[in-house]
Amino acid sequence: MSAVVLALHGLLVEGTVATIEPVLAGLLVADEPRLVLDVSQVTVCDTTGAELLVGVAGMARDRGGELRLAAPSPAIRSWLGVAAGMSGIATFATIEGALESDPRDLLGPALPAPAICVEDPPPPPLSPDEHRTFPRGRPRWRVNPSGRARSRRGPASPRR
Repeated sequence: MSAVVLALHGLLVEGTVATIEPVLAGLLVADEPRLVLDVSQVTVCDTTGAELLVGVAGMARDRGGELRLAAPSPAIRSWLGVAAGMSGIATFATIEGALESDPRDLLGPALPAPAICVEDPPPPPLSPDEHRTFPRGRPRWRVNPSGRARSRRGPASPRR
C-alpha cells in the first residue's frame, strides 16, 4: 500500500479549513487510504484546524486506512495532548519515519501545559509560642470609601 504525502503550511484555522477540507477528502476516496501530512510549516492552528485533523483521521479509519502526522510544528504539538481525538493520530518526528512506520520515530502526545495557578503548600502549623505578624503600612490596593465605581477616564458624560 502506497502513501500520499501532503505538506500543509501557514494557517490551519477556521478561515482556511474550508479550502483544505475538500482536498483532504478527495485523497481519502480510495480503499484503505494512507495519508501522511507534513505539518512542519503550520504556523498557527486553532480548534477548527485540530478538529479537521481529527475528522480526516476518522474518515481514513472508516475506509480502512490511516492518517499520520509528520514533523509537527509547535502550533500542532500544542494540540496533540489537548484536543479530543488528537492522541489517536500517529505522529512521527520525520516524514521518512511516518512513511516507514518507524516506532523509533514515533512521538508521544505532548506534555500537558503547566498549570497557571498552582497552590502553594500550606504553611507549617505554628507552635503555641509563635504568632504570625502581618506587614504594617499602607495597603497595596486603593479603597473607594463611597462604594461607587470610578473610571480612570473620567465621568461617563461630559460636563456642561
